[in-house]
Amino acid sequence: MGKSRQLFEFVLNNKNIIAGFSTRFGGVSNGSYSCLNLGLHTDDNIYNVLKNREVLRNFLCLQKLIFINQIHSDEVKILKNKDQFLGNCDGIITNLKNIGICVMVADCSPILIYDNKNSVIACIHAGRQGIVQKILTKCVIKMQENFNSNASDLLVFVGPNIKGSCYEIGNLDFGELNKFKTENKFDMNLAIKNELISLGINNFSFDHNCTHCDNRYFSYRRDKTTGRFAGIIALR
Repeated sequence: MGKSRQLFEFVLNNKNIIAGFSTRFGGVSNGSYSCLNLGLHTDDNIYNVLKNREVLRNFLCLQKLIFINQIHSDEVKILKNKDQFLGNCDGIITNLKNIGICVMVADCSPILIYDNKNSVIACIHAGRQGIVQKILTKCVIKMQENFNSNASDLLVFVGPNIKGSCYEIGNLDFGELNKFKTENKFDMNLAIKNELISLGINNFSFDHNCTHCDNRYFSYRRDKTTGRFAGIIALR
């Protein structure tokens, strides 16, 4: 991906599906939240955040964007209608069309999933806690149980996140995932890749941009007071 100031970077964009990741450009927020901050849970002006979400919705030509109250859990919910209240969770699955499902991040991993056989999509917020709790596996199982998804039909895109060389986690014990630690640093992408392979998913890609290093993205580790960008996927 180029180093342009575009507000959204597509990984899929065709007659059936759109998917990709927003940047921090193109919005109306100021200061530490400049300028396309999508996080209502930040201390940014609420009206600016709502305007930013509307700017992005219009850019993507979608009927609605669905955001959730993320709590670093392993909870994944199914969106059955556009007005459904999902509450606390860190993943969404749906087969609704023209509705963008979104996960917000500022160093964690935004993961987008597309079942191109059954026309089902999912998005996941996977920080270190979500990865340890296997939220990706739980999401895929839920897709299999509710939509007959098969691992061989899934396309997975892992968006910009903080890379292992920048992600210091001290002496935190990750149990079986300690094998993805090098001294005091944790490689989220390596842990996610291992989980994808264990699920039998072969069609996946990783964005190699580091949120901590690349000013196109919000980064909590870098800036502390900051906004949120999002991974978004929608069926047309």
